[in-house]
Amino acid sequence: MSKQSNTQLFITISKVAGVLFSLYLFLVGIKGLSSGIKHLGGDFAKEIMTTTSDPFLALFIGILATTLFQSSSTTTSIIVGMVSGGAVTLTGAIPMIMGANIGTTVTNTIVSIGHISRGNEFKRAFAASTVHDFFNILAVLILFPLEITFRIIEKTAIGLGTFLFGTISTNEVFKSPIKTAIKWGAKHLESLSFDNTGLFIFLSVLLTFMMLYSIVKLLRSLVLDNIKQYFDKYIFKTALRAILFGMMLTIMVQSSSITTSTIVPLAGAGIVSLRQLYPFTLGANLGTTVTALLASLTLNVTAMVAAFAHLFFNIFGIIFIFLNPFLRDIPVKLAEWMAEVSIKNKFIPVIYLFTFFFVLPFLIILSGR
Repeated sequence: MSKQSNTQLFITISKVAGVLFSLYLFLVGIKGLSSGIKHLGGDFAKEIMTTTSDPFLALFIGILATTLFQSSSTTTSIIVGMVSGGAVTLTGAIPMIMGANIGTTVTNTIVSIGHISRGNEFKRAFAASTVHDFFNILAVLILFPLEITFRIIEKTAIGLGTFLFGTISTNEVFKSPIKTAIKWGAKHLESLSFDNTGLFIFLSVLLTFMMLYSIVKLLRSLVLDNIKQYFDKYIFKTALRAILFGMMLTIMVQSSSITTSTIVPLAGAGIVSLRQLYPFTLGANLGTTVTALLASLTLNVTAMVAAFAHLFFNIFGIIFIFLNPFLRDIPVKLAEWMAEVSIKNKFIPVIYLFTFFFVLPFLIILSGR
């Protein structure tokens, strides 16, 4: 084996070790968040629950939080930690999870605006980014009123949780050597807060965010750099293959924003068509739910049920929209129309970005409080 090969192998092993260590610290951060919320007690929990008792307001909290974090994985993992700590009910968490699915698409839009000076290339890239927006918005428009009226996501998640674990309770916990190790790490993190619960929660959220960022960066360099060449040849031949690959790739890099943003430039270059990448983004939606599922493993059964709710929201979205011949093409047609309008007026994408993802959620949350 050549010296260059040995060096490359060492770099790869180091990156894998870095991913595993970052994953451990990410789970420590989630555990710390849950513990910190429990320490704060009833007043803090009541304040959050009062805010999220309005599902419409909770929806926009999810949008704005994910827009600011630039990661639905971070938002949903924090929500799972809050459900575990009793600060948010499962009923209150589900609209926030829906909002997180919308907020995560902001990264694609930002990437597409980078093509704004290049005519048809921008048109293709912007359509590729907004098809993800419109699918998630349509999913919320359909599932949000159904959830408020019938609680189909909550009941399905609880049903699966009951089938797997028997009892749904914050007192029912998972027992494993990994959880013991994570609990040990959380205790050491707490010692850095000097018995200040607010500081402990801040450190936990900061650690969660930083480690997820680290995981994404390391996995991106391990996976995505070697896979772009296979996109058109193998991945987009059928819709099912695109969904499955979008899901697997997002599981590997732990970020739907990264996987979907990666193909926006390919769409801009005309390598991948809008209809080819559409199912790929749906797979990315499914893949991003794994982060919250991993986070819930360090907590309790209620947290796992909250993670199930995120998964079922995305599954129902595919069933209600993509598998429905009457609704399937709506996100594509809206994305094509939006791109056509935006090519004529370059201010529209910028106005859309700031108004929909930042200004509107902020004003609604402010008025609701």
